[in-house]
Amino acid sequence: MGLLIYSPMNTKRTRIIYLDTNPVSREEFDANMNSHFDVVLAANPIDAYNILREEHIDLVISAKEMPEMNGIEFLEVIAKDFPKVGRILSSTNGTWDELISAVNQGKVTRIIPFPFNYADLKSNIQEAASQLRASLEKDRLLEQLERQNQQFEFILRQRLLS
Repeated sequence: MGLLIYSPMNTKRTRIIYLDTNPVSREEFDANMNSHFDVVLAANPIDAYNILREEHIDLVISAKEMPEMNGIEFLEVIAKDFPKVGRILSSTNGTWDELISAVNQGKVTRIIPFPFNYADLKSNIQEAASQLRASLEKDRLLEQLERQNQQFEFILRQRLLS
């Protein structure tokens, strides 16, 4: 019989901001996704940015078409200011140049067509969250290895000097 170890990373629900200026889209997203994820809704980029500053968020899903600032521009800002937050763009349309810009500047991991197929969306969110957790764990292990290397170098220098 194997030992079960409690791990908060494995039991924590993915926390998502869904940014869309359309209230009907926000309500529909919340109704379909809140049983699977912790959903926070934002009506505009400023609200979404303020939420990111104040709360732990794993992933941002932003509509591309918004009047104040389009989703690609918003996700570019998020990529710079909150690099450890995952980013997904939702779009009803888009040129190749826009979509390439989303990936290159906004560091978007996925572009999902709107209107949503919620089964596919759930799967995409789970995959993006899993990739994000793996990336964060890799970063944590690299930092740990760097600290251990520094400690080893210190010990080695001490031995060489004695």
